[in-house]
Amino acid sequence: MNIGRYLELGGKALWQRCQRELGMPEDYIERRGFSTFTAEHHLTYHSELLEGDDVSVRVRLVARSAKVLHAVCLIVDETNRRLACTMETTAVHMDMTERRPVDFPDDVAALIDAGLAADDRPWPAPLCGAMGVRRR
Repeated sequence: MNIGRYLELGGKALWQRCQRELGMPEDYIERRGFSTFTAEHHLTYHSELLEGDDVSVRVRLVARSAKVLHAVCLIVDETNRRLACTMETTAVHMDMTERRPVDFPDDVAALIDAGLAADDRPWPAPLCGAMGVRRR
């Protein structure tokens, strides 16, 4: 697979989680005037995926600040039962009218916090160490 396919798999999985579980449904821009912009991606390749391999993606929330969500997508080669790629992302919550970063609304922040708690694991997330959420 090429880089575009890994980005597509991870990006789609993260956006679906935002829509389904984190209070940012398909009409989030239209209804509330907000969205998220990706600020940074980091891909790490662990093993090769080949055409025909069964693939799944698991999204693990890592951290958040008032305006930024940090997540890692685990792209799994289900055929060979191994981690193929990690796609780490920071997404900035944006006011689409003013085109500037704004705090997550309280209801969305609460859902993200619940997701962070649910994703807390006894093993560390496979992070690159070069990116994250800045807290001021």
